[in-house]
Amino acid sequence: MKKYITLTILLFASVYLSQAQDFIVKNNDDVIRGTIKGTDYFSVFISANDEADVILPAKEVKNFFWNGNSFVSKGFANGRNFEYRFVKVIEMGNVNLYSFGGGTLVPQVKEKKVKFRPSIGIGTGTGGYGGMGMGGGISIGGGRNAAPERPAGAPVVRYFIEKPGSGPLQEVPMKAITEDARKIEVKNILLQKIGDLPALKAKVEAGTDFNSKDVVEWVKEYNATKK
Repeated sequence: MKKYITLTILLFASVYLSQAQDFIVKNNDDVIRGTIKGTDYFSVFISANDEADVILPAKEVKNFFWNGNSFVSKGFANGRNFEYRFVKVIEMGNVNLYSFGGGTLVPQVKEKKVKFRPSIGIGTGTGGYGGMGMGGGISIGGGRNAAPERPAGAPVVRYFIEKPGSGPLQEVPMKAITEDARKIEVKNILLQKIGDLPALKAKVEAGTDFNSKDVVEWVKEYNATKK
């Protein structure tokens, strides 16, 4: 009996570890499992099982799971260009909420251990998805003889919301030139996305701070009510 219980515990433990393991799903649905070592939101760095370290750009990836968080690849317009960036999933449902940034960096790695190592530069333009994106761009270069680049990152957290079927991904501005303008913009966005529930509409209209905590709480409440 004790042997059976021990085997059962080991089985459940192995299942849990396999599910908790980092993984990347590529555009062709191939899955890479291993240890993700970082992301700059434009690429992801993974030490794959039984393989060399790999850095994959967001345009080649559907999503990845890391440290208990899910990240998805989203397209952003940048002027005449179109580029892909990773966003972290904050809430998913009838309304999706994502964050971009936070200073998580792709660490520097030794050239001999990497199959593909881009040097990454992030611009800081004003373009974006629907006119409200982060702007800038990603340039990939470098090689075996290239000087090491400092890992790129996105230290400022920005939030994006979408309601499938009601328009493109839209930024929820947590910072703006004037505080009053920011609050009005956030309020209007929330009323568009979750204002069809009378109780939540009343909360949004009575809101005062419209900070990230408020936005996350209201979106979660909306999705829970719509289940």
